[in-house]
Amino acid sequence: MNHNLAWPWGDKPSPPFNPLTVFYSHQASDLLFDQSEPITIYCQSGKRSVNMNWTLCRNRLKTPFRKGEAEALVGNLFCVKLDPKGLIPGFYDLHVTVDSGTNEPTTGICVFGYKVGDMKLTDYRPKDFKEFWDKAKADLAKIAVDARNETEMEFFDRDAIGKYNVEHACLPPDYDPKGHVVETVESCKISVAGPDGGRVYGWLAKPQGKGPFPVMLVLPGAGFAARPRPLEHARHGYLSLD
Repeated sequence: MNHNLAWPWGDKPSPPFNPLTVFYSHQASDLLFDQSEPITIYCQSGKRSVNMNWTLCRNRLKTPFRKGEAEALVGNLFCVKLDPKGLIPGFYDLHVTVDSGTNEPTTGICVFGYKVGDMKLTDYRPKDFKEFWDKAKADLAKIAVDARNETEMEFFDRDAIGKYNVEHACLPPDYDPKGHVVETVESCKISVAGPDGGRVYGWLAKPQGKGPFPVMLVLPGAGFAARPRPLEHARHGYLSLD
């Protein structure tokens, strides 16, 4: 599934994956490895290919600490076997370069984890962080919600939800019809009071009619970007706030 942000749906994979290099492993379908035996990762090339070279880096770092040539198999398929000896628990980036016999090699990247449950996480928080955080939460709790409708309620039927998903929510039109609880939803923009006199804004979507409904809070990631109405969540029966 691509990022669920407010841009049109497309058929390209989510970054950093390249549609011309697809990775999988029989050992771990989620690419999270725990065994001590060689880690085996397959790369399927979308082009005719003669060989593939690889480098291994710590996740999000560009300096490789290991490199090699993959084993070429039938059908533009390559196999990379990594000795886990020397790997510390964490995430790694496997970079590949596929040679198709032209001057334009295909590159790709596969992120995998090794014994991630044993990762040593360092606590960089200042010593007074808990005191600061407890006070911040207590101060926020004193602010009245003061919820407001910022726009009029709009209604979306099945076709309108599908159209909105494709054009504004980076979702296919109707990928889970068996999960529908309702076929018509209603949605508006709302706001609640925030710290320092500010307002926090969000898209509200709910099944049409009176509840009660189960509630789903959709939290954005870091950064600042437009967000879509959670219409798909609403037709699955949730009163949803993004």
